[in-house]
Amino acid sequence: MAAVVPAGYASAAHRRPGAVLVNESFTGATADSRLIGYGAACLTGARRGGRLAEGANHPLGGCHPDPAGPVPPAGAAPHGYLQLTDAHFEETGAVLFDSPVSAKGGLEVTFEQWQYGSTTRTPADGISFFLTDGARRLTTPGAFGGSLGYAQKVPDGGSGGQFVPGVDGGYLGIGLDVLGDYFGDGEKRGNGCQRRSPAGTRFQAPSPGPNIVTARGPGNGVEGYCYLDASTSNKATVGPWASALPGRLHGNLKKMPARVTPTRSEALLEPVKRAVRIVIPPGPRPVATVDIDFRDGDGFQRVLRFRAPEPVPSTFKFGFAASTGPLTDVHLIRKVTLRSVT
Repeated sequence: MAAVVPAGYASAAHRRPGAVLVNESFTGATADSRLIGYGAACLTGARRGGRLAEGANHPLGGCHPDPAGPVPPAGAAPHGYLQLTDAHFEETGAVLFDSPVSAKGGLEVTFEQWQYGSTTRTPADGISFFLTDGARRLTTPGAFGGSLGYAQKVPDGGSGGQFVPGVDGGYLGIGLDVLGDYFGDGEKRGNGCQRRSPAGTRFQAPSPGPNIVTARGPGNGVEGYCYLDASTSNKATVGPWASALPGRLHGNLKKMPARVTPTRSEALLEPVKRAVRIVIPPGPRPVATVDIDFRDGDGFQRVLRFRAPEPVPSTFKFGFAASTGPLTDVHLIRKVTLRSVT
């Protein structure tokens, strides 16, 4: 387990330049106890456990006993991962950090992510990283599918359908969207917002924004989570909305050898890793940025730059979420660090 800053330290962290607020590698058999598992979320560093209850919170531990897709081996510490989903159909997973960290010195978030191993023709859905108001409880993610565990939705956008609310006290949701629905305001994402996605409010098939990074803003319940910006050069209301990313969010790894060792699995996964850096600087009118290292030799490349929502809360909580549906993928996270900017 990685060293984690003790509770209480974060409240004073803005006084020290670049002070680390949270540092969790997810490579071990255990993780910081302040991290709440939800649904299929589990640690491949731990031995396999019992079946995880869909849509329920639990301490982070071993993954369920019947994995689908080319997942890393279990019991792999210190070569483990946070596995949000394997490639089962209709699987959801999230991890929630329900302890406030200071926002007064700005925030820099870095992590590694893997999206690969689809067992269907098209991979889905994607991974979200989100920040919430630290004064609110963070015990449940938002709607899954195209909302990536951050925003609200009405499934399939039906007029008679019931809203699934977004995450409570949402401030910012970054969607690393392989399938492409998080980019659009179909399924009533962004309900009540004046600014809408260029893709409009109609539920679309195929999805309007594959391989796009999209930022969505503050929301509560069924209101908000408005589109802020996305990594496409087409901001018009007529598509297609081609991705402007210099690489693919999705990695090309289809199989994992039987009885693969943890170190061999790690070597196979290394080329399909994508490293992500999100920065919200301190001060008035902050401009947030998202950089991604696509493992192509060019290092971190700027993929998104947008005005951060104001007011900025004095403290943040954070989470990651991912899901599958009738289309599948394996979703992994590793080496998460939150630090102040100044």
